[in-house]
Amino acid sequence: MSRDDASPSDQPFAWRGALDPGLVHDHVVAASHRFADAAKTGEWSTVLTMLNDPTLQLDINWWRPGGTAWFTVLHQAAWHGAPANVVATLIRRGALLTLTESRGRTAHDVFIDRARKIHWGKGVGVAEESRTLLEQQLMPPPSPLSSDEIRSLDSHLTEVIDGRIRCLFDGRNPRDVLRYPLVGILHEVPNQHVWFPVPGMYGGFDIRQQENFLDVKSWCRVVGGSGQQHLITSAGAILVDEGFV
Repeated sequence: MSRDDASPSDQPFAWRGALDPGLVHDHVVAASHRFADAAKTGEWSTVLTMLNDPTLQLDINWWRPGGTAWFTVLHQAAWHGAPANVVATLIRRGALLTLTESRGRTAHDVFIDRARKIHWGKGVGVAEESRTLLEQQLMPPPSPLSSDEIRSLDSHLTEVIDGRIRCLFDGRNPRDVLRYPLVGILHEVPNQHVWFPVPGMYGGFDIRQQENFLDVKSWCRVVGGSGQQHLITSAGAILVDEGFV
């Protein structure tokens, strides 16, 4: 995890948003590179063995540290047309079907693009029966929000986060350092609840989806009175409480 992890007691889904690997412990970065290498080359036995080793502190939904494609292990499995049992195991272990890579594609999108390119099911690559099963496995669960609502909420959530952490990274744009949580994943995670720890903030953002709006609390645990609560709708963000931490 990041150097400044601090999560609430109800164990929400933890979003590891580090784009700069310098924000993460070296041993976690090294293990994550090995994990990404195994997934990229389709070494699924290695991938699953590494996932079963708690000492590696791997995050199944993190991309290669410092990488720009933001392919998770599930995106790689989709690209390779991995065995259905491997894909099922990754999903069971928490791989998010709605998580997108840097081009905005889910693992399902990557699978479809790859299948079209190499004509899977026509004597090359994955057989038709396996392709159909993988397509079904990789289909993201439908969101209760429209794509326009998701875009608006993402934009307003970004504004709130920017306003809280803009001064933390020595003049660098925080969005060059961190990938913020995506509203599009919230309906898939447990209790629609995400914790986003921010290195250097000694705290972070507690984000809950409530029907068609977000309830966002943020704080720095070493600064008294730092707590803020925002309600975010598609129309904008409203500060409704502060000073509670």
